[in-house]
Parts: sequence; structure tokens; C-alpha cells
Amino acid sequence: MFVSHSFSTSFRLGLMGAAALVLGLAAGCSYSHGDPAPTCDVAHETITYAGVIAPIFSANCLRCHGSSVAATLGGGNDFSTYTAVSRYPQNNLLGCIRHDPGYIAMPEDGGKISTCDIQRIEAWYALGKPQ
Repeated sequence: MFVSHSFSTSFRLGLMGAAALVLGLAAGCSYSHGDPAPTCDVAHETITYAGVIAPIFSANCLRCHGSSVAATLGGGNDFSTYTAVSRYPQNNLLGCIRHDPGYIAMPEDGGKISTCDIQRIEAWYALGKPQ
């Protein structure tokens, strides 16, 4: 009986320890400490191609629209350079990434660029496409 009690106590302590670890990890990865969720404050960001736009395109577009694959995967649209992106018609690009009716939704894999990143691209155009 003593072995059973010892095993039961050890099991419960182990289970409680595992639960505490899971809760601790979850708390460390969330905004449960009263911190507000990150916001998109595009109006106060410095938006340039090199600092903001190129990383967005790198993360979301270049797997199909990079220089080495644009001809085969990206319909001939290469978005790997400032010149290429800035020359592409603004309405077409924004319509595609916003998933506007009448445009081919991009990225084609069904995902959508974050609303904040779309706002950054819109702001970049509005600012005159700074490099």
C-alpha cells in the first residue's frame, strides 16, 4: 500500500509540475500580463522600400515572384527589386494583395498579407515610393 501511495503522490506532483510548466510557457507567449497587443501605427513609421517594403515582399511574394522563378511561377512578374515593384501598376498590386473583387488574390496559396503590411504598402505608394 505504501508503494501505491508513493506512486500516486509522485504521479500527482509530476502532473502538477507539467501543468505549471505548460501554463508558464503559455503565459510567457501571450499578452496575459496586461500588455496591449501590438498595434499597427503606420502613420508614425518611416516607410521605405529597403526598410519596410522589401522585407514584406521577401516574406510573402518572392517564392513565386523572385528573379529566378518569376518567369515560371510568377506570371513573369519579378518583384525582387525596387525598380520592379515601383514600376508595377499600383492598382493591380494593391487589388491583388487586398483580395479585392476582380483581382487575382495574392499570395495565391490562399493566405493573405497582414492588414498592417497592406497598410504599409499603401502608405509607401502614397509617400511617393521612397527607396
